[in-house]
Amino acid sequence: MRIALVAGKATSLLNVAKDIAYVAQQRGHVPRIMSYVEAPSTLAKLSDAVILIYPASPLFCAEYMLLYRDLKIHYDKPALYYTMIEGRPRKVHIAQWMLRDVEFIACSRYVRDKLQEVGFKVRAVIPHGLVREVIEEGRRLSPIARKHLQRMHGDKVIFGVVSHSHVRKGLNFLSAAVRELAEKRDDFVVHLVTNPEARRQVGDNPHIYVDTVFGTRSREEIMAFLSAVDYLIMPSLAEGFGLPLVEANACGTLAIHCAYPPLTEISDLENNIVFEYNEVRHVYTGEGIEYEFHIYEPKILAQAMDYAIDLVHNYRSEYEERSAKVRSVLDRLDAEKIYPSLLRLVGA
Repeated sequence: MRIALVAGKATSLLNVAKDIAYVAQQRGHVPRIMSYVEAPSTLAKLSDAVILIYPASPLFCAEYMLLYRDLKIHYDKPALYYTMIEGRPRKVHIAQWMLRDVEFIACSRYVRDKLQEVGFKVRAVIPHGLVREVIEEGRRLSPIARKHLQRMHGDKVIFGVVSHSHVRKGLNFLSAAVRELAEKRDDFVVHLVTNPEARRQVGDNPHIYVDTVFGTRSREEIMAFLSAVDYLIMPSLAEGFGLPLVEANACGTLAIHCAYPPLTEISDLENNIVFEYNEVRHVYTGEGIEYEFHIYEPKILAQAMDYAIDLVHNYRSEYEERSAKVRSVLDRLDAEKIYPSLLRLVGA
C-alpha cells in the first residue's frame, strides 16, 4: 500500500512521520513523507491512504482539516489525522464543519480530553512509538558523545535539555532554578540544545551552556546526546506528549520533570525524578490554543536537581538501578508494537 505521511516542517513532527514510515516499510508498504500540504486530487492519485501528522490548533491547521475532509468525503480515500495539543483549542476559531467532518487520533489521553472538551471527535488514542534501531544507535554512539561533553564540561554532573524556545517550554523557569542551585553548589552544568532565540530567555547564566543546534542534528546524534548526559530535564509548562522524556528513558537516562498530564501518562514515576506544580493557568499567545500552563516554583526544580546530583555522587548503585529500570519504556512504546494499530485504521 502507498501511504502518504503529511507532516509539518517541525523536527518533532517529521520524526514521528519517519518512525511511522519505518514501521510501514517493515510491513511491506511504500511510505512517502511530505512536509507540505498537497492538493487532495494529487494525493488521491499518488497514495492509497493518507496520515496527517499535525497539531490540532484550528488557527493553523485548517488546511490540514480541509485536506482530511476532502480526502474522506470527495475522494473516498482512507485518511487519519494523528494529532497533539498542549491545551484546549480556542472555540472562536472552530467552525462547525470542523466538528462535524474531522475525527482525530490523539497521541495521549490528555490530548483526547482537551479536544473532546470543545466538541471534537476522537476516534482513538495511540501514543508515539520508539524505533528500537534508532535508540540502539544512540546508545552505541553514547561513549563518543560522553567524551565530547566531558571535554567541554569536565567532571561536572551534566543535565541535558532538548527544547525549542517557545514560552510553554519553561526555559525562563529553568534559568531561575539554575541560578538558585548555583548559589549552593558549582558541580553541575546544564547543556541546553535549543534555537538561538532561547538566549533571551536564559540570559547570562554561566551554569547553562546554550547549544543552538536545535533542528540541525540527526536523530541519532540527539539520541547519543540523550544517552550521554547524566539526566534529562524537561522544564516545560505544557506538553501534548513529551517525546524527549521517553527517548531519554529508553536510552537509560533518568528524566526530571513536573508531574502533570500527559507526562504522568508516559513517565516511570517511581524512577524518574518528578516535582509538583502549584497552579494551572490558561494562557493565550495568539496561536489558536489556550495553553494549559502548569506553573511550578523554580526552587522546586532546583531542589530536584540538587537531589539528582547527590544521587550520582553518593548513591551510585541506586542511580544505576533506576537508570536501568526506565529503559523498559522501549518495550512499552516499541514503535513496531504501537504503530501497526495506526496503520490498520487506514487499511494497511
